[in-house]
Amino acid sequence: MFQNASETLTLIASAVVQWFFYRKRLPKNFTPERILVVKLDHIGDVLLATPVFSNLRRAYPNAELHALTGAWSRVVLEKHPDVSKVLAYNSPAFSRTGQPTSLKQTFQLYRELRRQKYDLMVELRGDWRTVWFALLKLTPKRIDRAALQVGSKLGSVQFTGTHETTRNLDVLKQAGIPIPVQTTTFSVTAADKEWASAFLATHQIDREQPLIAIHPGSPIELKRWLPERYAELADWLIAQKGAQILFVGVKDEIQIITDIQALMRGESISIASETSLTQLASILHRCNVFIGNDSGPMHLAAAVGTQTIGLYGPGDPTRFGPVGEKCQTIRMKPDCPPCPGPTCRFGADGCMSKIQVTDVIQTLEAAAYLTGDDERSPIKTN
Repeated sequence: MFQNASETLTLIASAVVQWFFYRKRLPKNFTPERILVVKLDHIGDVLLATPVFSNLRRAYPNAELHALTGAWSRVVLEKHPDVSKVLAYNSPAFSRTGQPTSLKQTFQLYRELRRQKYDLMVELRGDWRTVWFALLKLTPKRIDRAALQVGSKLGSVQFTGTHETTRNLDVLKQAGIPIPVQTTTFSVTAADKEWASAFLATHQIDREQPLIAIHPGSPIELKRWLPERYAELADWLIAQKGAQILFVGVKDEIQIITDIQALMRGESISIASETSLTQLASILHRCNVFIGNDSGPMHLAAAVGTQTIGLYGPGDPTRFGPVGEKCQTIRMKPDCPPCPGPTCRFGADGCMSKIQVTDVIQTLEAAAYLTGDDERSPIKTN
């Protein structure tokens, strides 16, 4: 409850600063030399913000685009072809792992940012400290998503859509900046692809069989699909599609994967905790299909162009779903009430349990994900 109240107050404060101190619109002949984009939250959210950088680059081709984000997300923007520089700031409001940036370090960061002499700040999601940066006139120009959010609640302005990507782009649109690019980005280089091929070869991945990535974890337990259903689905993919199953995840999710593998009849491979985010992206790019919970790896799979199926329960796919023509989501209980705690109030009968294995299979078949059309590797249908 306290965290929600703090977030709301930060949102209002950011909007008020925008309205009272940055009221003038960007001039038509605006040609910034250096732009700072602030996006402090988690990996999936930062991936959904990548179209902002693509559109800023097209609008201001000669400007330096800098990003301020958490250390956990910096690689997402370091790999973005349109980002010139990434600065790390671990906001206490968004830190799940590692140490938040101290107050002393924040003052040092402010001085560093001040020396950069930015012409424009694009605030997509900050905290109390970045609101103070704006109040202290870090930049002469600023556009702010919080002002749109609060204005939407007051009825003075409306977002053009529900999805996070759309709402991020609305910040640019309201400022008169064109937004032709709508898709997320995570670049996979030729060197990354070579590394992935060599890595998969060490795990004896057969290129003549379809490769299915499954991510059964999530930092939030409420978002995880049942292990026994992942096991049943994986066995069906092996038996019916001749698929190779590749489980992905971080170190804390190894036990989840181990439990699923123990329930399976078929063989599978786990590479949990064996890769960096960039390496994982290059492997996901090689996969025919990604299936997993609402999480960072799901958005990463979508960003590298892999056919993606996201499983949703307490999250809302209309707002936080993966972006792209190759993406599908499954949510069987859209009217589930908000969850106030870390565990589901309905226990085993919660919203994630409403998704059946047949629902995923029907989505695979209906979307023709396993018909042999994917050029990444041949598909065998038994």
